Amino acid sequence: MLNKDFGDYEDETLFVPNALMVRNGVDVKLNNRLSAGLNIGLDWHPEISILAVPYFADAKFNIAKNDDDRFYAVAGYGKLLKLGNGFERGNYHKFGLGVEVSSSDKIGFQIGLDFHQKTIANYKNGKLNSLSFGLGVFFL
Repeated sequence: MLNKDFGDYEDETLFVPNALMVRNGVDVKLNNRLSAGLNIGLDWHPEISILAVPYFADAKFNIAKNDDDRFYAVAGYGKLLKLGNGFERGNYHKFGLGVEVSSSDKIGFQIGLDFHQKTIANYKNGKLNSLSFGLGVFFL
């Protein structure tokens, strides 16, 4: 989240981590430019007592590709299951950019920057927006 006190103190940073998001999914390569996936995750926002399970489909479009490495844009849509009393069920949207780098025949690494929006009925503004930096491992 954005640091509300940024600039007031010398050691402050513009962004402050305030959530943990874990994702797991399966991607299927449709052609050289496009892949589609099914995913499930766990989102924990401790400061606002939200613990949710997003399940969603996404599509990745290769912007640039070199051998098995790729720079891509991703978009996803799905639903939220609640695991606590912080909200009722809702919708989930995801947009982002990422890089996948293959290190061997069977494993690779992923770095991504994603915008997540959780549409939650009976929540403050009806939406919870997050910007996440992700690191991942994928298996070929």
